[in-house]
Amino acid sequence: MIKNISPLFQPLPQYVKDFIKADFKLSKYVLVGLFLVASIAFNYWLNFEHNYVTQIKDFTRLFKYFAFYGFAYFGGVVILRFSVKDWGYLKNSSFWVLSFIGILILSSNSAFKSVYDLALQLTGSTKSYIFVGRLLSEFRYFVTTLFPLFIVWLFIRKSNDSFFGLTTKNVIFKPYLLLLALMIPLILLAAQNDSFLLTYPTFKSYGTEIHWGVSVGWLVAIYEFLYASAFLSVELFFRGFLVIGLARIMGKDVILPMVCLYAFLHFEKPMGEAISSIFGGYLLGIFAYYSKNIWGGVFVHMGVALLMEAIAALVKFG
Repeated sequence: MIKNISPLFQPLPQYVKDFIKADFKLSKYVLVGLFLVASIAFNYWLNFEHNYVTQIKDFTRLFKYFAFYGFAYFGGVVILRFSVKDWGYLKNSSFWVLSFIGILILSSNSAFKSVYDLALQLTGSTKSYIFVGRLLSEFRYFVTTLFPLFIVWLFIRKSNDSFFGLTTKNVIFKPYLLLLALMIPLILLAAQNDSFLLTYPTFKSYGTEIHWGVSVGWLVAIYEFLYASAFLSVELFFRGFLVIGLARIMGKDVILPMVCLYAFLHFEKPMGEAISSIFGGYLLGIFAYYSKNIWGGVFVHMGVALLMEAIAALVKFG
């Protein structure tokens, strides 16, 4: 049985095996683990991001997010500094410029909360502006993440470089399809938790179907399309820019700081999702590092997101 299935996973297990063999050092992984455990405990104990970062109403929210995400990413970098001997990239100005630009891009996306004001101006209605705001909130990733990353890529690319892993080379879907199938029982288990059902499904119509005179099915289709599409920008940033883009400067050291930052991105999600993002981010980072391609990660990310939407809806309303 295993013999028949394992070829479908190739070369993914080999990627993980090779990376762990090259990168694993007990002290380094223990320190990163302690850093993430302490950060997760502190965040969910005080509801830190929600109470002290997101709720800030003025322009200082951008600086707070920059400090919040900077602590996550450079915390991982500092741990590597004290755990490995080869850290010459810290003397490379390109590392500092690109990492600061990356943190600024992510912070700008998280800090931008004006979509609902824009939605109100566009609709002129208090009955549908929240739904339109949700749509704009998902679409903003293309403006605040994908477009700035494209500008960065134009400046740093070399000949034959793909746009941070958006390439048709080394595209494989069968292994990722099996990985997605393995996620189904985990999502079903998570769906029994009240905190999960408070967050998912993220779709809510807010009565827009009545105000617009359309079927709620159309609203679901539009919202879920934009919701899933936003994960293209997420993968492009974390596995494309932070892994593939910085690999020529940092080598294999790109993975763990990216994982730390990726975990912090999930700090307003249920705690279980934040914890699982550590393992998911680690694996997807390794796959992108070796394949130089992010489409598998995009496929898994979109698939998991839509499965959580569908399963949560079935549990709550089915």
